[in-house]
Amino acid sequence: MSQEQRKQNNDSVEHRYASGKVELRKSESGAAKLFGYALRFDSVYDMWEHTEEVAKGAFANTDMSDIRVLFNHDNNQILGRTKAGTARTGIDANGLWYEVDLPNSPAGENVRVAVERGDIDQSSWGFILRTNGDKWERRDGKLHRVLTDVEEIFDVSPVTFPANPDTTVAKRSLQRSGVDAPPEPDTTTDTDIYAAELERRIFKFKLTL
Repeated sequence: MSQEQRKQNNDSVEHRYASGKVELRKSESGAAKLFGYALRFDSVYDMWEHTEEVAKGAFANTDMSDIRVLFNHDNNQILGRTKAGTARTGIDANGLWYEVDLPNSPAGENVRVAVERGDIDQSSWGFILRTNGDKWERRDGKLHRVLTDVEEIFDVSPVTFPANPDTTVAKRSLQRSGVDAPPEPDTTTDTDIYAAELERRIFKFKLTL
């Protein structure tokens, strides 16, 4: 499967968010620019069934040649693109930073106003790992995943509702690692128990007719 096909396959794409200030800046011409961190190295992400962090060496061979800055990871709300020179990204001691020249468009204006008011203060990044680009271990009895080799970063996004969902990618990786996964949680509710008991009694009543 090619990289482009993997991008289009949601099972291969992962998103993580970074807390931290997203701020407005101005260019020499007075145009609005947005600056923020999509990833911080000192962060341990709390996932549903495990914790996670990104190793500082994870970007040694990462393709960052064509990164889009989107609003809420929406392809229809593009704010800038590194390939077009309207966005810039880089890795420093703190993490993955980005800067984008906000466009004169509804999306650009919405983001500018939302950041200015403090409604948006977090960012997220979309990426693909190389095969075996992570490692699993247990820390204090809990599963912990370290991302060690990011193949490509293809978007960063200021977001209104940041989230670090467990992905099928992580679950497949855990299965390959051989580290024991936690048991599946019991999702049975009181309503399920009541419905099962009611069905049992109805069946028993029918047998007596």
